[in-house]
Amino acid sequence: MKSRFNDGGTCHEAYSISEDAFVDALTILTILKTKPSMGQKLHKAMCSELLDKMNGDLEDILNEGSLREGLEKVAKLSDANSSVTEGTWRPPGNVSLHLRSLDAQKIKEESALLEKQVNEMEQENAILMKRIAEKRSNIVAMNDNMIQSLNKSVNVIDSLKKRREWLEKCFVLLQH
Repeated sequence: MKSRFNDGGTCHEAYSISEDAFVDALTILTILKTKPSMGQKLHKAMCSELLDKMNGDLEDILNEGSLREGLEKVAKLSDANSSVTEGTWRPPGNVSLHLRSLDAQKIKEESALLEKQVNEMEQENAILMKRIAEKRSNIVAMNDNMIQSLNKSVNVIDSLKKRREWLEKCFVLLQH
């Protein structure tokens, strides 16, 4: 995927790749860094292939018609394929430095570790939320029981007062 951006006068084209392709590229870069001769051979082969391809394309353009028409055609194709509205995935930070980073494996491991810790914390939070819900329901039940007891206690107190008065009358009658 290709997108264009302007940094104040200079127009740049940025290519984005999938996350898996990015990890694969980092693996290849690590291998090339450990074996410089392989990297040199690959560089030489890529340069010669690129030069051959460019020369072939220029010859095709010259054979088909004018150079101006070919360049206009290339510009139209380039503009048609660029999408300004579509978001692209990019690694965080400076892309060029990030692609060369040997810490990519370390970053991947740390990300996995952080994801594991987040999952554990979410599980702990779920357990705590369950305990809180249980304790809240116990508190609500206790509150209901206390309200019932208080409501009944008013009736019991009235009943006890009436009995006391009756017993006092009985006591007075027994004394006379």
